Amino acid sequence: MTFAIEVPGEAAPLSQPELVRALRAASTSTDHAQRQSAGQQLQTWESDPHYYPSLQTIYLDKSLDKQVRFLAVILLKNGIDKYWRHTAKYAIRPENKQLIRSRLLQGSLNEEDTTLLLHNALVTAKIVRIEYPSEWPDAFSTLIELTKSANASNPLQLRGALVVLLRIVKELGTARLRKSQTALQAITPELVQLLGAIYTEKTAYWQGLWTKGHGDQANADFAIENSLTALKILRRLVTVGYEHPHADAMVCGFWSLSQTQFDQFLSGVSQDSWIPAPYQDVVGKHLIQFTKLHIDMSEMHPASFPLLPNSLSLVRAYWSLVKGFSQVFARSGGIKQSSSETAGGNPKQEGPLAEKLALKGLLLLRSCVATAYRPAQTFKYKSPEAKELEKQAVHTIKVDLLTRDLLLEMVQVIISKLFVFRQSDLEAWEEDPEGWESQERIEGQAYEWSIRPCAERLLLDLLTHYRELGEPLLAYCELATKVDMDIVTKEAAYCALGCAAAVIHQAFDFDRFLTTTLVKDAQIQDPMAKLLRRRIAILLSQWVTIKISETSRPVVYDIFRHLLSPSDQRNDEVVRITAARQLKQIADDFKFDGETFQPYASDIFNLLVGLLQEVETDETKLAVLETIRLLVTRMETHVSQFGDAIMLTLPKLWESAGSEEYMIKQAVLAITTALVVSMRTESQRYQNVIIPLLRDATNPESALHLHLIEESVELWKSVLMQSSPPLNPDLAQMVHLALPLLEYDSEVANQCLEIVRDYIILAPQDILSDVLRRPTLAALAKTLDSKSRDQSQLGAKSIELVIRAAEELGGTQGVSVVVQDLLELDVLRTILEGLHSAWESSQTTGPNRKPSKINTIKETDYFALLARIALADPAVFVAMLAGFGGPLDQVWPWLSAQWFANFDCMADVEREKLSCLALTRLWELAGSPAQDLVLARLQDYLSMWTSVVTELVESTADGEVVSRDSLVWTEVGRYEYDTPLDVHAREFAARDPVHRVVAFEFVRERLAGLVQRVGGEQAFEAGWAVDVDREVLAGFQKLSRDLGTAG
Repeated sequence: MTFAIEVPGEAAPLSQPELVRALRAASTSTDHAQRQSAGQQLQTWESDPHYYPSLQTIYLDKSLDKQVRFLAVILLKNGIDKYWRHTAKYAIRPENKQLIRSRLLQGSLNEEDTTLLLHNALVTAKIVRIEYPSEWPDAFSTLIELTKSANASNPLQLRGALVVLLRIVKELGTARLRKSQTALQAITPELVQLLGAIYTEKTAYWQGLWTKGHGDQANADFAIENSLTALKILRRLVTVGYEHPHADAMVCGFWSLSQTQFDQFLSGVSQDSWIPAPYQDVVGKHLIQFTKLHIDMSEMHPASFPLLPNSLSLVRAYWSLVKGFSQVFARSGGIKQSSSETAGGNPKQEGPLAEKLALKGLLLLRSCVATAYRPAQTFKYKSPEAKELEKQAVHTIKVDLLTRDLLLEMVQVIISKLFVFRQSDLEAWEEDPEGWESQERIEGQAYEWSIRPCAERLLLDLLTHYRELGEPLLAYCELATKVDMDIVTKEAAYCALGCAAAVIHQAFDFDRFLTTTLVKDAQIQDPMAKLLRRRIAILLSQWVTIKISETSRPVVYDIFRHLLSPSDQRNDEVVRITAARQLKQIADDFKFDGETFQPYASDIFNLLVGLLQEVETDETKLAVLETIRLLVTRMETHVSQFGDAIMLTLPKLWESAGSEEYMIKQAVLAITTALVVSMRTESQRYQNVIIPLLRDATNPESALHLHLIEESVELWKSVLMQSSPPLNPDLAQMVHLALPLLEYDSEVANQCLEIVRDYIILAPQDILSDVLRRPTLAALAKTLDSKSRDQSQLGAKSIELVIRAAEELGGTQGVSVVVQDLLELDVLRTILEGLHSAWESSQTTGPNRKPSKINTIKETDYFALLARIALADPAVFVAMLAGFGGPLDQVWPWLSAQWFANFDCMADVEREKLSCLALTRLWELAGSPAQDLVLARLQDYLSMWTSVVTELVESTADGEVVSRDSLVWTEVGRYEYDTPLDVHAREFAARDPVHRVVAFEFVRERLAGLVQRVGGEQAFEAGWAVDVDREVLAGFQKLSRDLGTAG
């Protein structure tokens, strides 16, 4: 294929030679600049329609270098993810897709290099997952025919076909779309029949060669490789390709074959083996595949597992294998995870085959216990037959498998043999202390590839569901406290004691054991003492949360102080990290008391901080920091005397974390927040240290800004909560960093709104300054249009606070300045247009009704803002209205009608009183047209006054008036856990007319003033009251008499 297409910019035209040249430069050049230029060129060509077919052509060209072909197939694989689907920008064209599909199998069947073969198979699998069966219906049928043909004549092609099948089955087997699952299940029976025949034929071939001498070595090499690949496919198909595997004859036959061959192959990898040494490793891989089959079947089809042939006998055989291995466990070399990876991307596990098989046996037993006691929950419909099948499976496992004799034997073997700390474990400990400690902890994943952690998990499972097993364990633990044991045996006994804590705590006197035994054991000076010290830290964390006396807690704290001390050479890095990690469980206990811990706190904090300087991995640093955070939180105010030491360390740790390690900085912010909350007002002395951290974390130009936003906002809120006015000038100026954050996701924006609100309360003079006032109002105005109800309401209330603060600090002039800002920002125009839309909607009905632009909740928020302006200065309010849409007599009628109607929707007595006071203040305006417009709504006013004042009155059961206004505060309350912000906010609220003015008196004074201005009561009644509904007028007069008498 030759072509040359110009691409935009400075990119070279795409052609086959140019593409080969770029691939060679990107993969083999030693010049960094040349590699980078080639990489950019390749990226530019991604939009060219011929790019991906050309990559495939280069991959198929075996005359080219392997590195060039390898990079070509890698780029092709990446392109499938990005551009294969038709919705993608620069999506691969249909004709090019067809071309790529037509050559996929060719690229695998004749490929000798296994790495290239694998990656081409991955490309094929990705495309099949997307295209089969809709766009590529013959994918499987073609591959099946090629596999059959290759099996008859060409073992190299068979290898390629099987690798492709394996990757496809893996891809479809992990797909979540029902389409992919159904497609795989539909083809599974045909695949199982084909692969079963291939597997049987190939295993018979290499078995015949090594047992009877039939065949040749070259074909045997292909045969054993292909039998392993076929087995990998089969074990996946029988678990993901059937809904009820036990009901299929082929599955049952393969299941029986797996058990028969397991015994045969196991004998083949023993000392007196019939398998040549070079091939024992690959036969061992066959055995591992069998174990994975058995475990997967138990986990994925728990109802079918007991019904498959000889399944219970299989589990017992696995236990016999585990029991046999336990005799040599102490001498085994252990399983280690290597840095290299399998084809699937998982870390390789290296170690003795016998230990790997024993581990799989333990995992299978754990799966059986889970089937019996923790059945998987699913939303998928289950027929009555399926439910009955599951019920039978649970009964079979409980009754026929997990017998008391087997359970007792399992407990005995685990605690006496499998808990033993081996030389290989010690070597792994010393080789990578931090990595080993992290993997071995209870929450770690070591149980998946290590015997001891897995045995510990199995014992915990058994004790959880068979509490009667605590009796033999109790006897064993009692013996361990009385008999002199070597350190390794004692460490195993303490491991069992920790596992049994929840079962034997009522019968075992742990407090006596703590003081008489553990205290001494923690001080043993022996080269192996570190094993015991690590186990003691874990043991204490397991028992303290279950049962321990208050008098024993100081002993526990003293032991941890000792275990954390680097001055004792037996406390190596693993011991101290384990102690630091387990101390978190101690502090997290419900009965932890900061006062009891205080005598040990100073030393322990210093030791934890010192450990923090020594450890290297982020995971370990985060664990130590989390322990410090929790201790700070649980000690509450008792932490004050240690705050200086902690705050001295945190900025250094922040700086050492660099610009990329955001998790460390998150932990620093979390600890600082805990310290501020615990120390309360005393934390104000650290604000000069905290503010630079906050400024750095909230800097929008910082690379870590988004990663730290949640923790920094939480700290910011805590600092403001514990601050008293006047604020630290640097803290006050930080408000400008909060304003852009109001546009973030709802949760962060809500918290930042609270921060801005807190600034308005604590530093109103700063917020109202020329520098901050307009930006603050502009940011708050945007929140009014938020889709989040909480956010829009909080934004509206914050603007209310600005108006109130302006009135307090600047009177009429202050309110005028804020109103002018709101006018110029179009906030008031938006409010009035929204309210006018609501009024128009209320005036129309039926199918022609106009929809309102705002809902009733937002309408209430808008009226509250208008009420704040009117209550602060009615003249400013009227002047503002006159600035919109012509004369006041054109705005007031519809606005007042909608305002009075909104009282039915407010559902908040404070909002009702606020609007009542604001509307009533308009009665102070003398002269036309305001006075006449207000009087024109006299009936609405009388109804509003009667309703609101009645709601505010507090009366006894017999009708005696206790308070004429329940919202008026006679004093500002103070409470034990008040923060400075709480106190100041309450004092600010107490100065609000809503909480300071008695509504009835307020109304009576304004009504009396207007009556006098219109000529007295007779003129008022004749000119205005005469038009009011008699019932409305009588209701208000009765209320006035009642409250007048009460006053």
